[in-house]
Amino acid sequence: MTALDRRAALKTILSGAAAATLGLTMMPDLAEASPLAMGLAPSAKTEDFIEKAVVVVRGRRVRRRVCWWRRRRRVCGWR
Repeated sequence: MTALDRRAALKTILSGAAAATLGLTMMPDLAEASPLAMGLAPSAKTEDFIEKAVVVVRGRRVRRRVCWWRRRRRVCGWR
């Protein structure tokens, strides 16, 4: 068994990506996402997996520019 060199591996990966891109541009309706239930349980309804989104709002985080010493040098950044 011969070892693959980097050029051959990169050529294989890029040609596969190009073929996939070409296929998806030719048939965009097939590029739409299918429900995850298709692979997990074929008998389950897809409506069972839909949940209501929950919004979490946090307080505004205050950031300020400060300077500190690190390894005998002054470093400035956002904290």
